[in-house]
Amino acid sequence: MRTTKLIILFTLLLIEFTLVPGQLLAEIINRIVARVNGDIITLHDLNISIKKLTGSSARDLQLKNEKEFYEIRRAILDNLINEKITEQEIIKLGIRVTAKDVEEAIEKVKKENDFTQEELIYSLKQKGVSLKEYKDTIKKEIERFRLVNYEVKSKIVITEEEIKKYYQTHSKEYTEVPKVRLERIFLKVRSLNDKEEVARVKSLGVEILQRLKQGRDFSEMAKTHSQGPAAPEGGDLGWIKASQLEPTLRKKIDKLSVGEHTDLDLVPSGFQIIKLAEEKKGGLKPFEEIRDAIYSKLFKEKVEKRYATWLNNLRKESFIKVTF
Repeated sequence: MRTTKLIILFTLLLIEFTLVPGQLLAEIINRIVARVNGDIITLHDLNISIKKLTGSSARDLQLKNEKEFYEIRRAILDNLINEKITEQEIIKLGIRVTAKDVEEAIEKVKKENDFTQEELIYSLKQKGVSLKEYKDTIKKEIERFRLVNYEVKSKIVITEEEIKKYYQTHSKEYTEVPKVRLERIFLKVRSLNDKEEVARVKSLGVEILQRLKQGRDFSEMAKTHSQGPAAPEGGDLGWIKASQLEPTLRKKIDKLSVGEHTDLDLVPSGFQIIKLAEEKKGGLKPFEEIRDAIYSKLFKEKVEKRYATWLNNLRKESFIKVTF
């Protein structure tokens, strides 16, 4: 009888000591780190956000740099508090996002990225995100967009005078340097000391030049004959700042009108013909051309400033208690 009691007591102690560490761990992970009005943020919530935003666990960040870890943790906690406040405002204002709204937003994303449904799911899987999680994220983004639009954007006014004043005081931002878009036909010479090879390649170049003068398309001739890296693109070298051109080449380009090309020129590794495909003279862009861009810039700045003020006021009106 005494032996049986001892076995039972030992078993109970074993169970107690087996369970306690797990219970303590659960309490540690789920302990409250902040209260935001009627809502709470747990350490588990915070650690998940740390992992999502930094790519590292809270423990790894702390071991790497403890001081920096506490700064990052506080910043992420502040962000979670802001999210709780905005979520509460969304509920308070009765902002609702339907499943149809979410599906339409996803269809727009698919269209903009030229994705099929399968490609979207595959892309999300590569990032470790399920379709349900993605839909939840989209839903929250739409809710916040509507909240910001209601509380912030709808109250912003930008006058034409403001746009013109910005244009005048920030003219350097909208001043372009002269640029040219060039196309090139390059014929490689393996050895400039080999007179026969030089003569053969030059003969081909003269023939190409003659065909161009007869009206043959430069891009097509480049695709057929050029040995430069841009040959598959019709010899298109893209836009280049005029100031970055080699001085001798720049002098030749300066003499050309758009659509014209140079003669056959000998260069260190072969022969080339350069065409001036397009040209931008540079200087201050016309106001009409950049008016909408300036409006968008000013609008974004005002939205950010007003949103920060609005959120700060909400924080002041809220009960926020950080408990660690």
